[in-house]
Amino acid sequence: MKKTVDTVRINYKYGDTIRIKPLADVHYGSKNCDMKAVMEYLGKPNKHEYLIGLGDMMDCIIVSDSKRYRKVSDGFESEDIIGESVSKWIDILTPFKSQIMGLGIGNHEDNIIKRCSVNPMKMLCDALDVPYLGYSFLLRIIMTENGARGRTVIVRCHHGWGGGSRTQGADLTKYSKDMSFFDADLFLYGHVHRLQQDTIPRLSIAGDRLISRPKHIVICGTFLKTYSDSTDCTYAEAAGYPPTSLGGATISIKPNSSWVDISVAV
Repeated sequence: MKKTVDTVRINYKYGDTIRIKPLADVHYGSKNCDMKAVMEYLGKPNKHEYLIGLGDMMDCIIVSDSKRYRKVSDGFESEDIIGESVSKWIDILTPFKSQIMGLGIGNHEDNIIKRCSVNPMKMLCDALDVPYLGYSFLLRIIMTENGARGRTVIVRCHHGWGGGSRTQGADLTKYSKDMSFFDADLFLYGHVHRLQQDTIPRLSIAGDRLISRPKHIVICGTFLKTYSDSTDCTYAEAAGYPPTSLGGATISIKPNSSWVDISVAV
């Protein structure tokens, strides 16, 4: 499949704020996944809110995966782990399909491709008729008012890589190095199950004026509990990872006279 830069066009009225909710590391199918928190994060369909999937929305740990599968963590009712995962997400996301900018893949879904030659995220995207974005991707968001020349925001997204850290700043430092290689305004990462953000000052030019166009980095959180509610431990618990907050980030983008204002709530 050829990789392209997906373009999302949004019509807005002056004063509107566009919100983006990156959906990352839900791990549906694990007993330690908090689907109630997921539904609270998604809220109700809203024409000013958009979703971007960053992978590991499905836990996808199948029985033949002897290194990772544990019965105590298997939250599926049937033996069809992949089919049940895709069907559940179709039910959840169908009301939001017009708000989905695209869905990416994570290492858990990628493991199913390697083992079974089936791409569950591509199946989900085809069922919802939304863009499938792959493991890493760029999005170009063009906001226009009444068809006039608008504001463009470039988003760099990657599911993430490497192991999780045990210190507060290590993951931000790791991903911030990636920012130097891409000409983008907003950088979204997952995988490490942290909910963090930072802003890097940047100056640009609009006409004859010097303006502020800072870069924003967001590690997009998780909905998988680090520690279980029982004596059965999770992988992260056994590995000694610190507990993390459940939830996701909300990114607000508001066009202004020179470009846009971007803020991140975590």
